[in-house]
Amino acid sequence: MIAIKKNTTGFHVGAALLFIAGLFTAGLSMGGCVTLAPEKPSALLPTDRGTVIFLEKYEFKRPPAGWALMKNLEGGDFEMGFLKFEKGDFPSQTTFIYDDEPFGSSRDLDQRARQYCTRFLFNSGMFPQVQKEEKVQIMGQPALAIYLEGENPNRYEKARSKIYLVKKGERIISFVCTQWRPLGGTYDPSPFEHFETFVHSFRFLKKTFYDELNEKIGKVKG
Repeated sequence: MIAIKKNTTGFHVGAALLFIAGLFTAGLSMGGCVTLAPEKPSALLPTDRGTVIFLEKYEFKRPPAGWALMKNLEGGDFEMGFLKFEKGDFPSQTTFIYDDEPFGSSRDLDQRARQYCTRFLFNSGMFPQVQKEEKVQIMGQPALAIYLEGENPNRYEKARSKIYLVKKGERIISFVCTQWRPLGGTYDPSPFEHFETFVHSFRFLKKTFYDELNEKIGKVKG
């Protein structure tokens, strides 16, 4: 398991993790940044339905072998997700995540998308452009699918992303998949297929703090 204590949707995951992996190889500790630790048996519990349960909170179909679990320990840009380093020149890798607090404040999907995209990958030095938007349903709720692509010629890299912004009660949650490639590299569609499986199998097993808060507010309003 890769335990992330800082955000990863706003900077280059591969550069950060490879740097830290190098430090750990040298036997150094990175307190307060990113830590690598063995995956605890309780983090992902398999079910007889072909799914796994994450910390008794979520159930979903995990990607196949080769994908590392990422878990956020101290807040930041996401709740949990998966990372895979792929064959090819740096930065050949793909990540996908579930985020219960995507950037922005609007409860309107279209407005939230505009807010979110102004900050997406902002630490990477690229400014991904929206290629397409689609209104869809995720978990039976209204959602917006956003497709983005961007390049950073100075670092000879590019990225392709798909984002789902999903209504959940009065809030908006998100699922994000980003694939990094060298500027002349070729994108691979198969990780996005694993992302789709993850998203469309995702289920909440217990009420979140926000769900309980909204219920209390509803009771007070009568």
